Order: sequence, then structure tokens, then C-alpha cells
Amino acid sequence: MAGLGTAFLALMWWRLSQFQEREENQLEFRHNANIPLGVSYFGKYYLYRDEKTVHAFSTTCTHAGCRIGKANAGFLQCSCHGSEFDAKTGKPVKGPAIKPLQELDCYFDKLSGQWVVKLHPIKNES
Repeated sequence: MAGLGTAFLALMWWRLSQFQEREENQLEFRHNANIPLGVSYFGKYYLYRDEKTVHAFSTTCTHAGCRIGKANAGFLQCSCHGSEFDAKTGKPVKGPAIKPLQELDCYFDKLSGQWVVKLHPIKNES
């Protein structure tokens, strides 16, 4: 009976954590059109703006899940193990990380005149 109760509690905990994760990953953020060139940080993600467009990337290092630090000369560094990423592309330039940072859905909403960032990835990389 105790095992059944424990299994039920574990199932409920898992379902609630899955719900919370889905909700957090569906968050949408809006930014004015005047995002400065280069890197701008916003907690769980950063924006990289060049002359043509804006790209959004997760700030979670693909090696061990630590947050990456701010850009220095166009590169981002993870303070946990030293991985470095190209801020423009999110691709690793120095290990131990071998996968690029997760690119996020980012587009310009003409109706509101704002850049929209959604925290779910635009592509699923395995």
C-alpha cells in the first residue's frame, strides 16, 4: 500500500513538473524595435542584432546546463567549464561544449512594432 502511495505521489510530482516546464517554455517576451547592435541579455536568453535582423539564443550552456556569461569581443563564455560560443551564431568555438546554443523563435511583429521572442526552440536538435 505504501508503494502504491509513493508511486502515486511520484506520478503527480512528475505531471506537475512537466506542466510547469511546458508553461515556462511557452513564455513570450516583447522588445521595442530599437534593440542595440550586438548582444543584449535578458536572463534565460540573449538577443544578437546585426544590421539586418535579430536572433535569439538560450543562455543555457549545451555542455552542463550552466548560464553563459556576457559577450567579450563577440564571444560568450560559460563560467562553469570555459566553453566559448560565437554570439552571432551560438556555435561553440572552444570546448568542452560541442553543440551550439539553442536558437529561439524570434520575429518582428509589424502590428505592434516589437520583436517577439518565444522561449521554445525553433528547431529540435538531437
